[in-house]
Amino acid sequence: MENHRIIPKGIVLPFFLLTSLFFAWAVPNNLTDTMLAAFKRIMSMNDSKTAWIQVACYLLGYGCFAVPAALFIKKYTYKSGVMLGIGMYALGTFLFYPAMKISGINIEIGFLMFLTAIVVLFAGLSILETATNSYVCAIGPEQTGTQRLNFAQSFNPFGAITGVVISQVFILSQLNTMSAGERAAIPAEELSRIQSGELNAVTMTYMSIGLIMTGILLAIYFTRMPKLKEDDKTLDLRNTFRRLFKNKNYVWAVVAQFFYVGAQIAVWSFIIRYVMQQLQLESVIAQLGAEASTASIVAKLRTVEPLAAGFYNLCDWTGMDSLLPRTPEQAAATYYIMSLILFVIARFICTALMKFFRPSHLLTALAVLAVVFCLITIYGEGAIGVYALIGITGCMSLMFPTIYGLGIAGLGEDTKIGGAGMVMAIAGAAVLTQIQGIVSDQVGSIELAYWVPTIAFGVIAYYSAVVYGKQSSVK
Repeated sequence: MENHRIIPKGIVLPFFLLTSLFFAWAVPNNLTDTMLAAFKRIMSMNDSKTAWIQVACYLLGYGCFAVPAALFIKKYTYKSGVMLGIGMYALGTFLFYPAMKISGINIEIGFLMFLTAIVVLFAGLSILETATNSYVCAIGPEQTGTQRLNFAQSFNPFGAITGVVISQVFILSQLNTMSAGERAAIPAEELSRIQSGELNAVTMTYMSIGLIMTGILLAIYFTRMPKLKEDDKTLDLRNTFRRLFKNKNYVWAVVAQFFYVGAQIAVWSFIIRYVMQQLQLESVIAQLGAEASTASIVAKLRTVEPLAAGFYNLCDWTGMDSLLPRTPEQAAATYYIMSLILFVIARFICTALMKFFRPSHLLTALAVLAVVFCLITIYGEGAIGVYALIGITGCMSLMFPTIYGLGIAGLGEDTKIGGAGMVMAIAGAAVLTQIQGIVSDQVGSIELAYWVPTIAFGVIAYYSAVVYGKQSSVK
């Protein structure tokens, strides 16, 4: 019976350290989503330019490093891959400091340096995810590998919520509420002073996370961990890719994953912008004057719509005063937090429903429902549109692991490289977010820009209902 324990006694500490990483890599993923709103305010940028942040994250970071990570792990050990990923993660956060300093000299070059830091950080996340997922499965008995991985992954959404909370408390709350026009009208020295304070809040937040990751890196280095390697060192990429490209289900699964991750990040990247505009949060807070207290701001926001009012009441009741908003971006981030809470709840509900319904059927139903919510987001007004936007997040809870599982089913010896292809599909976040930013700027409407994730969810529904549906019917 000992051999079939999910977490055998001898690996409790190593497993705890690895599980902490599932929480840790979700923090910058969702923290960085809010940076689009932050940099838009700080540097007075348009939506398509701020979307370059997601290009740095998911195309240059995740997209370019998944396969090299798999090859590195294959040559060395899982622990080496984990440590390399953590090291680049921490290095990326520390690069925010020179980026801040350069921004004080030239704001445009400084933004490019911030993008470079983000590329390094997310390259680390790509390596870390590739190594840790496999390590958690391999660290204990094979019979309980899937259960062990699912248990570790359950901490990921909590890291996502933490990332948004950190952003709201330590970054968004520190933004000056002046508009782009107002910033352009003040003296350059005054604007530089304001931007310096705002960028300092961004930089110190990321560097603090980097220090924590350095501590975890040292803990893993000095902990006796199982030195596991890939048993099979042979690698025939040409024949592997040939077999994968001939597998229609796998190819379409990668396409669906590309559109899913793109839709997810596009929805979350612009949620703050969307909520600010739909609920007119800037004008609501501006009416109170520049010297308005947090209490007066929250009292006014309670009258905007009831959902956030309930959240503020919960904050009062639990003593979480740090989550009470002081800026429009911080008020809008409240809805991002509520979206992620729904994401966590919906994940557990969907997992339970899989006992009664096929995963592919649930995926189809939620993809279609997401399309409906997207249309309401586009054409709904005020709180109705905001509620629909939150509903989209609930629909997304099932999608990534389900598409992943359906796509790699039956790949056999090609599973590892096939899995790396699924990780590379995360690059869709960069492409679709950039497209959504361009659409928003060209048509002058963040609402109409949500046609981009609408189409993406349609592709996912087609994959699960038609492509996978035909394959399963043949079986």
